[in-house]
Amino acid sequence: MIHEMSGEGKQYLKKNILALSTTSLLTDISSESVYAVLPFYIQSLGYGKEVVGLVEGAGELVASIFKYLSGFIANKIHKYKLLTLIGYSLSNFIKPFFAITRSSLGILLIKVLDRTGKGIRTSPRDTLLAASASSEYRGRAFGLHRALDTVGGTIGPLLAIFLLLFFGYIGVFIFSIIPGLPAILILLFFVEEVGVKKNVSKKSGLSQTGMNPYFWLFIATVAVSGLAGYTQAYLLLRAKEIGWSEGFSILFLVIANIVYASLAYPIGFISDVKGFDKLYPLVFVLQFTGSIIIVLFTYSYIAIVFFIIYGIYMAFHDTLIRIVTSFYVKRSVRAKAYGYMHGTYGLSALIGYYILGKIYDSMGYAYAFTYSAIVAVIGFILSLILIYKTKHVVGGI
Repeated sequence: MIHEMSGEGKQYLKKNILALSTTSLLTDISSESVYAVLPFYIQSLGYGKEVVGLVEGAGELVASIFKYLSGFIANKIHKYKLLTLIGYSLSNFIKPFFAITRSSLGILLIKVLDRTGKGIRTSPRDTLLAASASSEYRGRAFGLHRALDTVGGTIGPLLAIFLLLFFGYIGVFIFSIIPGLPAILILLFFVEEVGVKKNVSKKSGLSQTGMNPYFWLFIATVAVSGLAGYTQAYLLLRAKEIGWSEGFSILFLVIANIVYASLAYPIGFISDVKGFDKLYPLVFVLQFTGSIIIVLFTYSYIAIVFFIIYGIYMAFHDTLIRIVTSFYVKRSVRAKAYGYMHGTYGLSALIGYYILGKIYDSMGYAYAFTYSAIVAVIGFILSLILIYKTKHVVGGI
């Protein structure tokens, strides 16, 4: 049964949000245990940073394509739960296959299939979340989801350290199926479909497509954040370069995820109460700061600092881009809008990861992260223009 979004059924809506958040938590335990060791596994097989960047980027490219497609398809068929279920199932069942390949092509293929699942599920899942909370509480809904998702992202690398110590890379890959199975079952039995009414707004400033014209300026800022190439894979490699073991490097990622999980809900709460316009430019300030610190400081302890900043950055970035998307479009085209947003970020991240990896390999870390910092400045300027031009839509359109 499809429920229309209304003020009634608050318990049902809470159940939906909690179930989706728990599914993400368990899936992230599975995924992040694998992602924490994958850059090191690739290097242990004799491949360079460029291959790490290619695997990361190709995964994001495919995810981006399917984020676009699933957003459009969900907007047509209104089967948000079905698409979400297909996506989570593919990701959770494919990751153990890392255990049986040593070729770069095999690793690339498995990563691509994993990210295909992520691409299929992301836009319809975010549409379900947005439809399961009124505009006054939407920031908190996304904040809770990102917080629990990142708790999974904290547990996963911790388990990876233990599994790596006793069972090696293969043990990490095989383990990933264990939290993946209950994630799928929770989604199947506890999440219900949420429908959206198709209506036409005559509100000024809203185009025939149901999207505010400045939505596209927001999309440009999302693209710039991806082009910076600022991702955990390169931070892990940099931590190892300045003297930390693989285990300690992964532990720093755990610290970053604890910071992320702690901040995601408060960021959503502040967005609800004060408006996202007070917060969104900070995404680029944090991206710039983290990159510059890596460039300027080479002491081993600085790894703790740049991972903490990365955790703060990801809490702001991942929570806010989901909240902001929902406020620039009508409910009837929300799935399509999430497809545009997630797809754009993935495509730009593909380019950003490859560029940063190429610079890193050929010129060194300082030039690579200087590039990232310069791109972040461009994003900051665009975000200020966006917020200045669109203050009237902060409360939703």
